[in-house]
Amino acid sequence: MPPRAQAAPSGRGHGRGRGHSAAAQLTGLLMSCEAAGDLLALVQQHGNACNHIHVSCALARLAKLPHGTPMYAETRAGVAALLRMAKERLLQMEARELASTLWAVSKLGVDDAAFVGAVLVAAKSKLRSFNSRALANTVWALATLSHKDAAFMRDLLVTAETKLTSFNSQELANTVWALATLGHKDAAFMRALLVAAEAKLSMFNSQNLANTVWALATVGHMDAAFIGALLVAAKSKLPSFTAQNLAITVWALATLGHKDAAFMRDLRFAAMSKLPSFNSQDLANTASALATLGHKNAAFMHALLVAAEAKLTSFNPQELASTVWALATLGHKDALFMRALLVVAEAKLSMFNSQNLANTVWALATLGHKDAAFMRALLVATEPKLTSFKAQGLANTAWALATLGDKDAAFMGALLVAAETKLPSFTPQGLANTAWALAALEVFDAVRQLPGCSGASSEHLTDDGLFSIDIAVQLPGGQKLAVEVDGPTRFLSNAPTVLNGATRLRNRLLEARGWCVVSVPVVEWQKRAAKGKQAAHEYLTSLGVCG
Repeated sequence: MPPRAQAAPSGRGHGRGRGHSAAAQLTGLLMSCEAAGDLLALVQQHGNACNHIHVSCALARLAKLPHGTPMYAETRAGVAALLRMAKERLLQMEARELASTLWAVSKLGVDDAAFVGAVLVAAKSKLRSFNSRALANTVWALATLSHKDAAFMRDLLVTAETKLTSFNSQELANTVWALATLGHKDAAFMRALLVAAEAKLSMFNSQNLANTVWALATVGHMDAAFIGALLVAAKSKLPSFTAQNLAITVWALATLGHKDAAFMRDLRFAAMSKLPSFNSQDLANTASALATLGHKNAAFMHALLVAAEAKLTSFNPQELASTVWALATLGHKDALFMRALLVVAEAKLSMFNSQNLANTVWALATLGHKDAAFMRALLVATEPKLTSFKAQGLANTAWALATLGDKDAAFMGALLVAAETKLPSFTPQGLANTAWALAALEVFDAVRQLPGCSGASSEHLTDDGLFSIDIAVQLPGGQKLAVEVDGPTRFLSNAPTVLNGATRLRNRLLEARGWCVVSVPVVEWQKRAAKGKQAAHEYLTSLGVCG
Protein backbone atom coordinates (compact mmCIF):
# COMPACT_ATOMS: atom_id res chain seq x y z
CA MET A 1 0.00 0.00 0.00
CA PRO A 2 2.42 2.76 -1.15
CA PRO A 3 1.54 6.43 -0.59
CA ARG A 4 0.04 8.33 -3.47
CA ALA A 5 2.62 9.38 -6.05
CA GLN A 6 3.83 12.91 -5.41
CA ALA A 7 6.16 15.02 -7.53
CA ALA A 8 7.41 16.61 -4.32
CA PRO A 9 6.16 17.11 -0.78
CA SER A 10 4.62 20.44 0.11
CA GLY A 11 7.00 23.38 0.55
CA ARG A 12 6.17 23.61 4.24
CA GLY A 13 9.40 23.64 6.26
CA HIS A 14 11.61 24.75 3.36
CA GLY A 15 11.51 28.47 4.23
CA ARG A 16 11.34 31.25 1.61
CA GLY A 17 13.40 32.81 -1.11
CA ARG A 18 16.59 31.23 -2.35
CA GLY A 19 16.64 28.72 0.53
CA HIS A 20 13.18 27.54 -0.36
CA SER A 21 14.14 27.17 -4.03
CA ALA A 22 17.23 25.12 -3.19
CA ALA A 23 15.32 22.89 -0.80
CA ALA A 24 12.52 22.31 -3.31
CA GLN A 25 15.08 21.56 -6.02
CA LEU A 26 16.74 18.91 -3.81
CA THR A 27 13.36 17.35 -3.12
CA GLY A 28 12.75 17.15 -6.87
CA LEU A 29 16.13 15.55 -7.46
CA LEU A 30 15.52 12.93 -4.76
CA MET A 31 12.08 12.02 -6.13
CA SER A 32 13.44 11.67 -9.67
CA CYS A 33 16.23 9.22 -8.79
CA GLU A 34 15.92 5.91 -10.65
CA ALA A 35 18.68 3.99 -8.86
CA ALA A 36 19.18 3.37 -5.16
CA GLY A 37 22.90 4.07 -5.39
CA ASP A 38 22.30 7.45 -7.03
CA LEU A 39 19.74 8.44 -4.39
CA LEU A 40 21.98 7.47 -1.46
CA ALA A 41 24.92 9.30 -3.05
CA LEU A 42 22.77 12.42 -3.39
CA VAL A 43 21.79 12.26 0.28
CA GLN A 44 25.43 11.81 1.27
CA GLN A 45 26.50 14.69 -0.96
CA HIS A 46 24.05 17.14 0.67
CA GLY A 47 24.49 15.79 4.21
CA ASN A 48 23.20 18.23 6.82
CA ALA A 49 21.47 20.29 4.14
CA CYS A 50 18.85 17.52 4.01
CA ASN A 51 15.94 18.50 6.20
CA HIS A 52 13.14 16.27 7.60
CA ILE A 53 11.14 16.46 4.36
CA HIS A 54 14.16 15.46 2.26
CA VAL A 55 14.89 12.48 4.50
CA SER A 56 11.25 11.34 4.44
CA CYS A 57 11.11 11.71 0.64
CA ALA A 58 14.40 9.86 0.23
CA LEU A 59 13.16 6.91 2.29
CA ALA A 60 9.85 6.78 0.40
CA ARG A 61 11.63 6.91 -2.96
CA LEU A 62 14.17 4.32 -1.88
CA ALA A 63 11.39 1.93 -0.89
CA LYS A 64 10.10 2.02 -4.48
CA LEU A 65 13.45 1.39 -6.15
CA PRO A 66 14.98 -2.01 -7.00
CA HIS A 67 17.94 -2.94 -4.80
CA GLY A 68 16.86 -0.30 -2.30
CA THR A 69 16.50 -2.64 0.65
CA PRO A 70 19.35 -3.03 3.13
CA MET A 71 19.66 -6.71 2.23
CA TYR A 72 21.88 -5.60 -0.66
CA ALA A 73 25.48 -5.02 0.42
CA GLU A 74 25.98 -2.05 -1.90
CA THR A 75 23.19 -0.07 -0.23
CA ARG A 76 23.32 -1.36 3.35
CA ALA A 77 25.63 1.37 4.72
CA GLY A 78 23.75 4.14 2.88
CA VAL A 79 20.36 2.98 4.21
CA ALA A 80 21.72 2.82 7.75
CA ALA A 81 23.04 6.39 7.43
CA LEU A 82 19.69 7.58 6.04
CA LEU A 83 17.85 6.01 8.99
CA ARG A 84 20.16 7.78 11.43
CA MET A 85 19.38 11.07 9.70
CA ALA A 86 15.65 10.31 9.89
CA LYS A 87 15.83 9.54 13.61
CA GLU A 88 17.57 12.86 14.26
CA ARG A 89 14.79 14.74 12.42
CA LEU A 90 11.69 12.89 13.70
CA LEU A 91 10.54 15.70 15.95
CA GLN A 92 10.48 18.11 12.99
CA MET A 93 8.37 15.77 10.87
CA GLU A 94 4.67 16.45 10.40
CA ALA A 95 1.97 13.77 10.12
CA ARG A 96 2.54 13.06 6.42
CA GLU A 97 6.33 12.68 6.79
CA LEU A 98 5.99 10.43 9.84
CA ALA A 99 3.48 8.14 8.13
CA SER A 100 5.55 8.09 4.94
CA THR A 101 8.72 7.27 6.88
CA LEU A 102 7.04 4.40 8.69
CA TRP A 103 5.58 3.07 5.44
CA ALA A 104 9.02 3.24 3.79
CA VAL A 105 10.71 1.42 6.66
CA SER A 106 8.12 -1.37 6.42
CA LYS A 107 8.55 -1.65 2.63
CA LEU A 108 12.33 -1.76 3.05
CA GLY A 109 11.96 -4.56 5.59
CA VAL A 110 14.05 -2.72 8.18
CA ASP A 111 14.02 -4.68 11.43
CA ASP A 112 14.67 -1.88 13.90
CA ALA A 113 12.14 -1.86 16.74
CA ALA A 114 13.88 1.07 18.42
CA PHE A 115 13.55 3.24 15.32
CA VAL A 116 9.88 2.31 14.86
CA GLY A 117 9.25 3.05 18.52
CA ALA A 118 10.84 6.47 18.11
CA VAL A 119 8.59 7.21 15.12
CA LEU A 120 5.52 6.29 17.18
CA VAL A 121 6.62 8.54 20.05
CA ALA A 122 6.91 11.44 17.59
CA ALA A 123 3.60 10.54 15.95
CA LYS A 124 1.52 10.19 19.13
CA SER A 125 1.11 13.90 19.76
CA LYS A 126 0.28 14.55 16.10
CA LEU A 127 -2.29 11.82 15.47
CA ARG A 128 -5.16 14.30 15.22
CA SER A 129 -3.53 15.83 12.14
CA PHE A 130 -3.16 12.47 10.39
CA ASN A 131 -5.51 12.14 7.44
CA SER A 132 -7.10 8.87 6.36
CA ARG A 133 -4.16 7.88 4.17
CA ALA A 134 -1.62 8.58 6.90
CA LEU A 135 -3.66 6.61 9.44
CA ALA A 136 -4.15 3.65 7.12
CA ASN A 137 -0.49 3.68 6.04
CA THR A 138 0.64 3.73 9.66
CA VAL A 139 -1.43 0.78 10.83
CA TRP A 140 -0.53 -1.13 7.65
CA ALA A 141 3.17 -0.48 8.24
CA LEU A 142 2.99 -1.65 11.85
CA ALA A 143 1.29 -4.86 10.74
CA THR A 144 3.86 -5.44 8.01
CA LEU A 145 6.65 -4.95 10.56
CA SER A 146 4.81 -7.10 13.17
CA HIS A 147 5.36 -4.21 15.58
CA LYS A 148 2.79 -4.26 18.39
CA ASP A 149 2.13 -1.24 20.58
CA ALA A 150 -1.32 -1.57 22.16
CA ALA A 151 -1.34 1.92 23.70
CA PHE A 152 -0.39 3.66 20.44
CA MET A 153 -2.89 1.55 18.51
CA ARG A 154 -5.70 2.56 20.86
CA ASP A 155 -4.87 6.22 20.34
CA LEU A 156 -4.64 5.77 16.58
CA LEU A 157 -8.03 4.05 16.39
CA VAL A 158 -9.66 6.78 18.47
CA THR A 159 -8.52 9.28 15.82
CA ALA A 160 -9.29 6.96 12.91
CA GLU A 161 -12.88 6.39 14.08
CA THR A 162 -13.64 10.09 13.74
CA LYS A 163 -12.40 10.05 10.13
CA LEU A 164 -13.68 6.69 8.85
CA THR A 165 -16.14 8.30 6.42
CA SER A 166 -13.18 9.85 4.57
CA PHE A 167 -11.36 6.51 4.19
CA ASN A 168 -11.41 5.13 0.67
CA SER A 169 -11.97 1.44 -0.09
CA GLN A 170 -8.25 0.62 -0.14
CA GLU A 171 -7.66 2.34 3.18
CA LEU A 172 -10.60 0.57 4.82
CA ALA A 173 -9.50 -2.84 3.57
CA ASN A 174 -5.88 -2.28 4.56
CA THR A 175 -6.88 -1.13 8.02
CA VAL A 176 -9.02 -4.17 8.79
CA TRP A 177 -6.30 -6.44 7.33
CA ALA A 178 -3.66 -4.76 9.51
CA LEU A 179 -5.70 -5.08 12.71
CA ALA A 180 -6.20 -8.79 12.05
CA THR A 181 -2.54 -9.31 11.22
CA LEU A 182 -1.54 -7.63 14.47
CA GLY A 183 -4.18 -9.58 16.40
CA HIS A 184 -5.57 -6.29 17.72
CA LYS A 185 -9.24 -6.70 18.65
CA ASP A 186 -11.47 -3.67 19.14
CA ALA A 187 -15.09 -4.66 18.60
CA ALA A 188 -16.46 -1.10 18.80
CA PHE A 189 -13.99 0.24 16.23
CA MET A 190 -14.57 -2.76 13.99
CA ARG A 191 -18.32 -2.15 14.00
CA ALA A 192 -17.76 1.49 13.04
CA LEU A 193 -15.29 0.50 10.32
CA LEU A 194 -17.73 -2.00 8.82
CA VAL A 195 -20.47 0.63 8.69
CA ALA A 196 -18.13 2.84 6.67
CA ALA A 197 -16.96 -0.08 4.55
CA GLU A 198 -20.44 -1.36 3.71
CA ALA A 199 -21.26 1.94 2.02
CA LYS A 200 -18.20 1.55 -0.24
CA LEU A 201 -18.19 -2.20 -0.92
CA SER A 202 -18.97 -1.67 -4.60
CA MET A 203 -15.58 0.07 -4.91
CA PHE A 204 -13.63 -2.74 -3.23
CA ASN A 205 -11.50 -4.74 -5.65
CA SER A 206 -11.11 -8.50 -5.40
CA GLN A 207 -8.04 -8.25 -3.14
CA ASN A 208 -9.82 -5.81 -0.82
CA LEU A 209 -12.84 -8.12 -0.56
CA ALA A 210 -10.80 -11.22 0.12
CA ASN A 211 -8.57 -9.47 2.67
CA THR A 212 -11.57 -8.03 4.49
CA VAL A 213 -13.41 -11.32 4.94
CA TRP A 214 -10.10 -12.99 5.89
CA ALA A 215 -9.49 -10.31 8.52
CA LEU A 216 -12.96 -10.70 10.04
CA ALA A 217 -12.46 -14.46 10.29
CA THR A 218 -8.99 -14.04 11.77
CA VAL A 219 -10.19 -11.79 14.61
CA GLY A 220 -13.43 -13.76 14.99
CA HIS A 221 -15.70 -10.78 14.28
CA MET A 222 -18.98 -12.12 12.90
CA ASP A 223 -21.40 -9.66 11.31
CA ALA A 224 -23.82 -11.65 9.18
CA ALA A 225 -25.39 -8.60 7.55
CA PHE A 226 -22.03 -7.15 6.52
CA ILE A 227 -20.77 -10.52 5.28
CA GLY A 228 -23.94 -10.89 3.21
CA ALA A 229 -23.39 -7.46 1.67
CA LEU A 230 -19.73 -8.27 1.02
CA LEU A 231 -20.66 -11.47 -0.81
CA VAL A 232 -23.13 -9.57 -2.97
CA ALA A 233 -20.31 -7.19 -3.94
CA ALA A 234 -17.90 -10.09 -4.45
CA LYS A 235 -20.17 -12.15 -6.72
CA SER A 236 -19.62 -10.10 -9.87
CA LYS A 237 -15.87 -9.90 -9.19
CA LEU A 238 -15.22 -13.60 -8.58
CA PRO A 239 -13.70 -14.12 -12.07
CA SER A 240 -10.95 -11.63 -11.13
CA PHE A 241 -10.15 -13.33 -7.82
CA THR A 242 -6.74 -14.97 -7.74
CA ALA A 243 -6.35 -18.55 -6.58
CA GLN A 244 -5.25 -17.30 -3.16
CA ASN A 245 -8.17 -14.86 -2.93
CA LEU A 246 -10.63 -17.67 -3.65
CA ALA A 247 -9.00 -19.97 -1.12
CA ILE A 248 -8.90 -17.43 1.71
CA THR A 249 -12.49 -16.40 1.01
CA VAL A 250 -13.88 -19.91 1.38
CA TRP A 251 -11.61 -20.46 4.41
CA ALA A 252 -12.93 -17.29 6.01
CA LEU A 253 -16.57 -18.19 5.41
CA ALA A 254 -15.99 -21.59 6.98
CA THR A 255 -14.15 -20.08 9.95
CA LEU A 256 -17.02 -17.63 10.51
CA GLY A 257 -19.60 -20.39 9.99
CA HIS A 258 -21.34 -18.30 7.31
CA LYS A 259 -23.25 -20.50 4.86
CA ASP A 260 -24.42 -19.19 1.50
CA ALA A 261 -25.03 -22.02 -0.94
CA ALA A 262 -25.64 -19.76 -3.93
CA PHE A 263 -22.41 -17.80 -3.42
CA MET A 264 -20.49 -21.04 -2.86
CA ARG A 265 -21.71 -22.36 -6.20
CA ASP A 266 -20.46 -19.20 -7.90
CA LEU A 267 -17.14 -19.38 -6.05
CA ARG A 268 -16.74 -23.04 -6.96
CA PHE A 269 -17.35 -22.20 -10.63
CA ALA A 270 -14.74 -19.41 -10.51
CA ALA A 271 -12.24 -21.67 -8.75
CA MET A 272 -12.60 -24.70 -11.03
CA SER A 273 -10.41 -23.35 -13.82
CA LYS A 274 -7.83 -21.98 -11.37
CA LEU A 275 -7.30 -25.11 -9.27
CA PRO A 276 -4.00 -25.97 -11.04
CA SER A 277 -2.57 -22.66 -9.79
CA PHE A 278 -3.63 -23.27 -6.17
CA ASN A 279 -0.67 -23.98 -3.91
CA SER A 280 -0.70 -26.68 -1.25
CA GLN A 281 -2.09 -24.36 1.43
CA ASP A 282 -4.84 -23.11 -0.89
CA LEU A 283 -5.87 -26.67 -1.77
CA ALA A 284 -5.86 -27.96 1.80
CA ASN A 285 -7.68 -24.90 3.16
CA THR A 286 -10.31 -25.11 0.42
CA ALA A 287 -10.94 -28.79 1.07
CA SER A 288 -11.23 -28.31 4.84
CA ALA A 289 -13.44 -25.24 4.40
CA LEU A 290 -15.85 -27.12 2.15
CA ALA A 291 -15.98 -29.89 4.75
CA THR A 292 -16.60 -27.43 7.58
CA LEU A 293 -19.42 -25.82 5.61
CA GLY A 294 -20.81 -29.22 4.62
CA HIS A 295 -20.68 -28.12 0.97
CA LYS A 296 -20.52 -31.22 -1.21
CA ASN A 297 -19.84 -31.36 -4.92
CA ALA A 298 -18.24 -34.52 -6.25
CA ALA A 299 -17.06 -33.01 -9.56
CA PHE A 300 -15.32 -30.08 -7.89
CA MET A 301 -13.78 -32.31 -5.24
CA HIS A 302 -12.46 -34.63 -7.93
CA ALA A 303 -10.87 -31.69 -9.76
CA LEU A 304 -9.39 -30.41 -6.50
CA LEU A 305 -7.83 -33.80 -5.76
CA VAL A 306 -6.36 -33.99 -9.26
CA ALA A 307 -4.67 -30.64 -8.63
CA ALA A 308 -3.64 -31.71 -5.12
CA GLU A 309 -2.11 -35.02 -6.20
CA ALA A 310 0.28 -33.18 -8.51
CA LYS A 311 1.54 -31.16 -5.53
CA LEU A 312 1.34 -33.66 -2.67
CA THR A 313 5.08 -33.68 -2.04
CA SER A 314 4.89 -29.96 -1.15
CA PHE A 315 2.11 -30.48 1.41
CA ASN A 316 3.21 -30.00 4.99
CA PRO A 317 1.88 -32.22 7.84
CA GLN A 318 -0.96 -29.83 8.68
CA GLU A 319 -2.09 -29.70 5.06
CA LEU A 320 -1.94 -33.48 4.67
CA ALA A 321 -3.93 -34.07 7.85
CA SER A 322 -6.54 -31.41 7.09
CA THR A 323 -7.02 -32.78 3.56
CA VAL A 324 -7.68 -36.33 4.69
CA TRP A 325 -9.92 -34.97 7.48
CA ALA A 326 -11.90 -33.03 4.88
CA LEU A 327 -12.36 -36.08 2.67
CA ALA A 328 -13.67 -38.07 5.62
CA THR A 329 -15.97 -35.29 6.78
CA LEU A 330 -17.42 -34.94 3.28
CA GLY A 331 -17.61 -38.72 2.85
CA HIS A 332 -15.64 -38.39 -0.38
CA LYS A 333 -13.84 -41.65 -1.15
CA ASP A 334 -10.97 -41.79 -3.63
CA ALA A 335 -8.78 -44.81 -2.99
CA LEU A 336 -6.10 -43.85 -5.54
CA PHE A 337 -5.67 -40.36 -4.11
CA MET A 338 -5.62 -41.73 -0.57
CA ARG A 339 -2.83 -44.15 -1.42
CA ALA A 340 -0.79 -41.32 -2.93
CA LEU A 341 -1.46 -39.06 0.07
CA LEU A 342 -0.47 -41.75 2.58
CA VAL A 343 2.83 -42.38 0.78
CA VAL A 344 3.71 -38.70 1.24
CA ALA A 345 2.30 -38.59 4.76
CA GLU A 346 4.28 -41.61 5.93
CA ALA A 347 7.54 -39.85 5.14
CA LYS A 348 6.46 -36.88 7.28
CA LEU A 349 4.75 -38.63 10.20
CA SER A 350 7.50 -37.65 12.64
CA MET A 351 6.51 -34.00 12.03
CA PHE A 352 2.78 -34.55 12.65
CA ASN A 353 1.54 -32.99 15.87
CA SER A 354 -1.01 -34.68 18.12
CA GLN A 355 -3.99 -33.06 16.37
CA ASN A 356 -2.68 -34.08 12.94
CA LEU A 357 -2.22 -37.67 14.08
CA ALA A 358 -5.65 -37.92 15.72
CA ASN A 359 -7.38 -36.36 12.70
CA THR A 360 -5.60 -38.70 10.32
CA VAL A 361 -6.47 -41.95 12.09
CA TRP A 362 -10.04 -40.73 12.61
CA ALA A 363 -10.33 -39.94 8.90
CA LEU A 364 -8.99 -43.33 7.83
CA ALA A 365 -11.54 -45.06 10.04
CA THR A 366 -14.39 -42.84 8.87
CA LEU A 367 -13.52 -43.55 5.23
CA GLY A 368 -12.98 -47.25 5.95
CA HIS A 369 -9.57 -46.99 4.31
CA LYS A 370 -7.32 -49.77 5.56
CA ASP A 371 -3.56 -49.68 5.02
CA ALA A 372 -1.79 -51.94 7.50
CA ALA A 373 1.73 -50.68 6.74
CA PHE A 374 0.74 -47.02 7.10
CA MET A 375 -1.18 -47.75 10.30
CA ARG A 376 1.88 -49.38 11.85
CA ALA A 377 3.98 -46.34 10.97
CA LEU A 378 1.29 -43.98 12.24
CA LEU A 379 1.01 -45.78 15.60
CA VAL A 380 4.80 -45.75 15.99
CA ALA A 381 4.75 -41.98 15.44
CA THR A 382 1.70 -41.52 17.68
CA GLU A 383 2.64 -43.47 20.82
CA PRO A 384 5.37 -41.07 22.07
CA LYS A 385 2.96 -38.14 21.65
CA LEU A 386 -0.10 -39.63 23.36
CA THR A 387 0.48 -37.58 26.51
CA SER A 388 0.04 -34.39 24.46
CA PHE A 389 -3.28 -35.55 22.98
CA LYS A 390 -6.44 -33.78 24.09
CA ALA A 391 -9.26 -35.90 25.48
CA GLN A 392 -11.17 -35.70 22.19
CA GLY A 393 -8.13 -36.86 20.24
CA LEU A 394 -7.65 -39.85 22.53
CA ALA A 395 -11.32 -40.82 22.25
CA ASN A 396 -11.28 -40.45 18.47
CA THR A 397 -8.09 -42.49 18.19
CA ALA A 398 -9.52 -45.32 20.30
CA TRP A 399 -12.71 -45.28 18.25
CA ALA A 400 -10.75 -45.30 15.00
CA LEU A 401 -8.58 -48.26 15.96
CA ALA A 402 -11.63 -50.30 16.93
CA THR A 403 -13.46 -49.26 13.77
CA LEU A 404 -10.50 -50.32 11.63
CA GLY A 405 -10.13 -53.53 13.64
CA ASP A 406 -6.53 -52.66 14.44
CA LYS A 407 -5.61 -54.70 17.51
CA ASP A 408 -2.40 -53.40 19.01
CA ALA A 409 -2.55 -54.21 22.70
CA ALA A 410 0.63 -52.30 23.58
CA PHE A 411 -0.53 -49.14 21.85
CA MET A 412 -4.01 -49.37 23.32
CA GLY A 413 -2.49 -49.80 26.77
CA ALA A 414 -0.43 -46.64 26.29
CA LEU A 415 -3.51 -44.81 25.06
CA LEU A 416 -5.49 -45.83 28.15
CA VAL A 417 -2.68 -44.65 30.43
CA ALA A 418 -2.76 -41.25 28.71
CA ALA A 419 -6.56 -41.18 28.80
CA GLU A 420 -6.72 -41.93 32.52
CA THR A 421 -5.02 -38.64 33.38
CA LYS A 422 -7.53 -36.71 31.27
CA LEU A 423 -10.81 -38.45 32.11
CA PRO A 424 -12.35 -35.29 33.65
CA SER A 425 -11.93 -33.60 30.25
CA PHE A 426 -13.72 -36.34 28.31
CA THR A 427 -17.17 -35.46 27.01
CA PRO A 428 -19.97 -38.01 27.52
CA GLN A 429 -19.66 -38.88 23.83
CA GLY A 430 -15.89 -39.25 24.17
CA LEU A 431 -16.30 -41.62 27.10
CA ALA A 432 -18.93 -43.61 25.23
CA ASN A 433 -16.73 -43.86 22.12
CA THR A 434 -13.75 -45.00 24.16
CA ALA A 435 -15.81 -47.57 26.04
CA TRP A 436 -17.24 -48.82 22.77
CA ALA A 437 -13.78 -49.07 21.22
CA LEU A 438 -12.44 -51.17 24.08
CA ALA A 439 -15.51 -53.37 24.06
CA ALA A 440 -15.40 -53.82 20.27
CA LEU A 441 -11.76 -54.92 20.37
CA GLU A 442 -12.41 -57.26 23.29
CA VAL A 443 -15.51 -58.78 21.69
CA PHE A 444 -13.66 -59.29 18.40
CA ASP A 445 -10.83 -61.05 20.23
CA ALA A 446 -13.30 -63.21 22.20
CA VAL A 447 -15.37 -64.14 19.13
CA ARG A 448 -12.27 -65.34 17.29
CA GLN A 449 -11.53 -67.69 20.20
CA LEU A 450 -14.93 -69.40 20.00
CA PRO A 451 -15.18 -72.71 18.10
CA GLY A 452 -15.95 -72.13 14.44
CA CYS A 453 -15.38 -68.37 14.62
CA SER A 454 -11.63 -68.13 14.08
CA GLY A 455 -12.21 -66.60 10.63
CA ALA A 456 -14.17 -63.65 12.00
CA SER A 457 -13.35 -60.27 10.42
CA SER A 458 -13.91 -56.75 11.69
CA GLU A 459 -15.58 -53.84 9.92
CA HIS A 460 -16.85 -56.03 7.12
CA LEU A 461 -18.57 -54.19 4.28
CA THR A 462 -21.77 -55.70 2.92
CA ASP A 463 -21.74 -56.57 -0.78
CA ASP A 464 -23.51 -53.33 -1.68
CA GLY A 465 -21.10 -51.30 0.43
CA LEU A 466 -23.89 -49.68 2.44
CA PHE A 467 -23.16 -51.24 5.82
CA SER A 468 -20.02 -51.90 7.83
CA ILE A 469 -20.51 -54.79 10.23
CA ASP A 470 -18.54 -54.65 13.49
CA ILE A 471 -17.71 -58.37 13.42
CA ALA A 472 -18.67 -60.68 10.58
CA VAL A 473 -18.55 -64.49 10.79
CA GLN A 474 -19.09 -66.95 7.96
CA LEU A 475 -20.57 -70.04 9.64
CA PRO A 476 -20.57 -73.58 8.26
CA GLY A 477 -23.44 -74.10 5.86
CA GLY A 478 -23.15 -70.60 4.46
CA GLN A 479 -24.91 -68.79 7.29
CA LYS A 480 -23.67 -65.20 7.82
CA LEU A 481 -23.47 -63.84 11.35
CA ALA A 482 -23.24 -60.10 12.08
CA VAL A 483 -22.09 -59.30 15.61
CA GLU A 484 -22.79 -55.65 16.41
CA VAL A 485 -21.23 -54.11 19.51
CA ASP A 486 -23.83 -51.53 20.55
CA GLY A 487 -23.09 -48.61 22.86
CA PRO A 488 -25.62 -46.53 24.81
CA THR A 489 -26.61 -44.45 21.78
CA ARG A 490 -28.06 -47.58 20.19
CA PHE A 491 -30.68 -47.89 22.94
CA LEU A 492 -33.67 -45.85 24.08
CA SER A 493 -32.64 -43.19 26.60
CA ASN A 494 -35.59 -44.02 28.86
CA ALA A 495 -35.23 -47.79 28.39
CA PRO A 496 -31.48 -48.55 28.17
CA THR A 497 -31.99 -52.26 27.37
CA VAL A 498 -34.32 -51.63 24.39
CA LEU A 499 -32.80 -50.99 20.97
CA ASN A 500 -33.87 -47.69 19.45
CA GLY A 501 -35.60 -47.31 16.10
CA ALA A 502 -32.48 -46.60 14.08
CA THR A 503 -30.73 -49.69 15.43
CA ARG A 504 -33.75 -51.91 14.81
CA LEU A 505 -33.90 -50.61 11.24
CA ARG A 506 -30.18 -51.39 10.80
CA ASN A 507 -30.82 -54.96 11.99
CA ARG A 508 -33.79 -55.43 9.65
CA LEU A 509 -31.82 -54.14 6.66
CA LEU A 510 -28.92 -56.48 7.47
CA GLU A 511 -31.32 -59.39 7.84
CA ALA A 512 -32.81 -58.53 4.44
CA ARG A 513 -29.27 -58.96 3.07
CA GLY A 514 -29.02 -62.45 4.52
CA TRP A 515 -27.30 -61.69 7.82
CA CYS A 516 -28.26 -63.06 11.22
CA VAL A 517 -27.73 -60.13 13.60
CA VAL A 518 -26.58 -60.44 17.21
CA SER A 519 -26.41 -57.29 19.37
CA VAL A 520 -23.82 -57.19 22.15
CA PRO A 521 -24.62 -54.28 24.52
CA VAL A 522 -21.42 -52.61 25.72
CA VAL A 523 -22.67 -52.24 29.28
CA GLU A 524 -23.56 -55.94 29.55
CA TRP A 525 -20.31 -56.97 27.93
CA GLN A 526 -18.29 -54.96 30.44
CA LYS A 527 -20.06 -56.73 33.32
CA ARG A 528 -19.41 -60.22 31.91
CA ALA A 529 -15.85 -59.52 30.74
CA ALA A 530 -14.98 -58.29 34.24
CA LYS A 531 -15.70 -61.81 35.52
CA GLY A 532 -13.10 -63.39 33.26
CA LYS A 533 -12.64 -64.99 29.86
CA GLN A 534 -14.94 -67.95 30.49
CA ALA A 535 -17.82 -65.74 31.60
CA ALA A 536 -17.32 -63.57 28.52
CA HIS A 537 -17.32 -66.59 26.20
CA GLU A 538 -20.42 -68.03 27.85
CA TYR A 539 -22.20 -64.69 27.46
CA LEU A 540 -21.45 -64.57 23.72
CA THR A 541 -22.59 -68.16 23.30
CA SER A 542 -25.84 -67.38 25.14
CA LEU A 543 -26.52 -64.61 22.62
CA GLY A 544 -26.13 -67.05 19.75
CA VAL A 545 -22.58 -66.24 18.70
CA CYS A 546 -21.07 -69.49 17.39
CA GLY A 547 -23.12 -71.39 19.93
